[in-house]
Amino acid sequence: MNIFHRRWISSLILLTIMFAGLSCAHRTAGKQDTAITPAEDEKRSAEYQQGLQEAKKIVVARVNGTAITLNDLINRMNQLSSSYIPESHQRTPEIDQAVKQEALDILIFRELAVQEAIRQGLKIPPEALDNFIQNLKKDMGSEDAFNDYLKKTDSTEESLKKEFERNQLFDMIASKEIYLQAENKEVPSIEKRKKEWESELKNNATIEILLEEVEKKLKEGAGKPGGK
Repeated sequence: MNIFHRRWISSLILLTIMFAGLSCAHRTAGKQDTAITPAEDEKRSAEYQQGLQEAKKIVVARVNGTAITLNDLINRMNQLSSSYIPESHQRTPEIDQAVKQEALDILIFRELAVQEAIRQGLKIPPEALDNFIQNLKKDMGSEDAFNDYLKKTDSTEESLKKEFERNQLFDMIASKEIYLQAENKEVPSIEKRKKEWESELKNNATIEILLEEVEKKLKEGAGKPGGK
């Protein structure tokens, strides 16, 4: 099974965990490593694409009016899951909640940080964004492979540039407000300065958490005939 397949199956598992119960998730997880037929692969890919489209429309939080989507949350949960889930791959409600909460906290903090970077006038040169795309195409080996990646992930060159730009802005503002501030103010630790700055950002922000409401609606929908 290739990396992409592991990634989207992982996303489906996390969706199932959050909104359809652990028992179903464990059954899915148990099938991860078994061989799948081309027809099953195509069906799962189609299901993933449909789920991806829906996840991008569902807002789980807003930070000063900017939406954080279910898709953003799932992607971040995927990144964090390996540090929480033991080698046995056995999930518990406590683990699921911890992964979900940390993922949401990170997304909110990063959004606040990027907004602050923009407020301070930090910018990424356009040529850096173009170089990022060119290097990505080179790493993938061909234009066709790159286009296939765009299709499978429901991305565009512009959306990839935007994501790269936001990551760069976050790194720039974090370096300025956390690392340099920690050095200049002789804060005992980087982590302490990070918490101080995060608190400062949140005190001046309007943050709406909609995840609980979203989960409730999705669970209610899953319980109706046809799952809608």
